[in-house]
Amino acid sequence: MIKDLSHVPNKPGVYQFFNGSKIIYIGKAKDLNKRVRSYFTPAIKDRKTEQIKKQAIKVETFATHSETEALILEQQLIKEYKPKFNILLRDDKTYPFIYFLASHNFPSIHLKRSKQAVDENFFGPYTNARLVRDQIKELQKIFRLRNCSNSTFSNRSRPCIEYQMKRCSAPCVNLISKSDYAEDVSSAQRYLTSEKKHIKKILKEKMQLHSELLQFEEADRYKKRLDSIISLEDETSINIHPLDIDIWHGSFEHKTGLAKISVRDGKVRSTKTYLIDSDASSEVDNVFRRAIFHNYLHKNQIPNKILIGNKISERKLLQEALEQTFKKKVSIFIKAPKGSKNFLDLAKLNSKQTLINSEKKEPPMRQAFKELIKKFNLNLNNPSLDCFDISHHSGSNPKAGIVRFNEYGKDKKLYRTYNIPKTLGGNDTGSIAYAISKRLKNKNERPDIILVDGGKAQLNAIKPNIINKETLILAIEKGSNRKTFTESIYSLKGQESVKQDSKVFNLLVKARDEAHRFAIKANRSAKRKAMHKSALDTISGIGPKTKEALFTKYKSINGILQAKDKEILKIPRINKAILKKIKNIKI
Repeated sequence: MIKDLSHVPNKPGVYQFFNGSKIIYIGKAKDLNKRVRSYFTPAIKDRKTEQIKKQAIKVETFATHSETEALILEQQLIKEYKPKFNILLRDDKTYPFIYFLASHNFPSIHLKRSKQAVDENFFGPYTNARLVRDQIKELQKIFRLRNCSNSTFSNRSRPCIEYQMKRCSAPCVNLISKSDYAEDVSSAQRYLTSEKKHIKKILKEKMQLHSELLQFEEADRYKKRLDSIISLEDETSINIHPLDIDIWHGSFEHKTGLAKISVRDGKVRSTKTYLIDSDASSEVDNVFRRAIFHNYLHKNQIPNKILIGNKISERKLLQEALEQTFKKKVSIFIKAPKGSKNFLDLAKLNSKQTLINSEKKEPPMRQAFKELIKKFNLNLNNPSLDCFDISHHSGSNPKAGIVRFNEYGKDKKLYRTYNIPKTLGGNDTGSIAYAISKRLKNKNERPDIILVDGGKAQLNAIKPNIINKETLILAIEKGSNRKTFTESIYSLKGQESVKQDSKVFNLLVKARDEAHRFAIKANRSAKRKAMHKSALDTISGIGPKTKEALFTKYKSINGILQAKDKEILKIPRINKAILKKIKNIKI
């Protein structure tokens, strides 16, 4: 079962649940983090979700720019991998396209769903059939294209109502020539592809012209056309092109994130991200060389075209090496070929997201230690921190609690408790100094960083015991009203500026609280042992519960002997006979 979801971004995109190396479920989300986390809430109880939770051991995400992109990408990946839990999409339902019936002398325009929508007469896919129908209507208004069936077309003797509404040029009754109609079809197709900006410009100019002429209804009509066009543009941000290409992009910071998108027949067939645990910005060529040769193992795996979205100096060399290795023509591009820019944008987005995810995946404790090392300019690998605290009851049973933290969290194997000499009972600074001195005698247990619960007095007391001058010594002093996260941090140099919302501050508070808990536990254990072995054990009539009640109230034998008789008699099961025996105890 997946436990850590901190790396999942709050972005739209596609998520994939894995059982081993096999994808078992693919889904899309408007917010990946919220959607993935929803699978692991008690409120979700359906059988499919429960099975996914049980079987999934890993989740991978791939971000997109919009939910629409995520939906289209989800559909394409489901068709490619056919995960066993994607039952609802196994009917292979396709998304709507705008289709031109090119086989007719006067092509018609339609909404069509097709599994083989890859030729030049299909435009899409879209995710909203209503918007597609609206777009067809708009195209009819602009270019006056027919949408009737061929049989209706052949049997017309006069123009239909579409002509009267100015949405068709009536080619059925020869009111437009074949060449002029073909030009209108070509303009509509250009509008749906590369000439869209030009058409939008024309519509905008017409809208402004009608507005200036105070023809507001006409102006509004063109405005609605523009609004519909803008809506459709978002729908087609992942478009269908007869494109076979693999697209790579790298983001180089403190680590390196790589993203690869495989596009076949204009559709995303697979996505993959890689993380290199170092900044490889100085060797970009080497990174892509290794990644590409590692990724493609066989001739049939490598496409004819590869786009690398970063500047590389060895493009020709890499291209020749691939051709010789795989015995096929391979073209490597630095600039995005036609139809690939949207995919390149996705690759860029996900190479950057890979770095963000890696930061989130890194254990919080490791991040805190990194910040601590940076703040105090320490030259440390695998740093360790010991926190010391003293616990006693009015000076009795004093105990030192020592806890060890490293980049992975608590190291309980190196937790220690020390008995503090009775002469130091109640002397916190002396007790801390004693505990640290004893800890440092064992060379194998010496920490890189020492933290004590206290302030300047504690720091000055322990300073003479520090053998290694490179050891960082810190103290954490309680704030006003002893409230958590109001503490002050001190080093031997004086008070340190540590932000209370920082990972460093949180680490120090957490270590202090753990040492406090551990020291109290040790003190209570010593108290219980003392209670079990005392002069009261020789008195008949005093059992464990009575003895515990006496020690809880009076702390020690001396306290019991000094107490007033009438107060002792208030304790349950204590009578005058037992009281007399207690008062006869000799220390």
